Amino acid sequence: MPPKLKINRPDLIESLSKGICKVVFRKVTNGQFRSMYCTLNEKNLTKDARRYLPKIFKPSQEDDVDIVPVFDIIKNDWRSFRLRTVEYFYTTEELIKRKEIK
Repeated sequence: MPPKLKINRPDLIESLSKGICKVVFRKVTNGQFRSMYCTLNEKNLTKDARRYLPKIFKPSQEDDVDIVPVFDIIKNDWRSFRLRTVEYFYTTEELIKRKEIK
């Protein structure tokens, strides 16, 4: 496992909005690692899921900026993770090079 990643929310949101990404993080509840293929790219969302995008890109003052909502393309549903628990983040380009996506 690579060393803990330092990434900021705006860069992460930008990468997610461009395509499918993979995030590896520790679950808050039990500390186990989890990986998730996810996106915020409209082309990769179901029609029903698209209606939630405006709230994600314009969070309110009350929203916890540590929580990042994303669309899990495997579970076909919205999920979230905490930015502080991210161990590694693969962009679309990295996933293509790793042959995890086309």
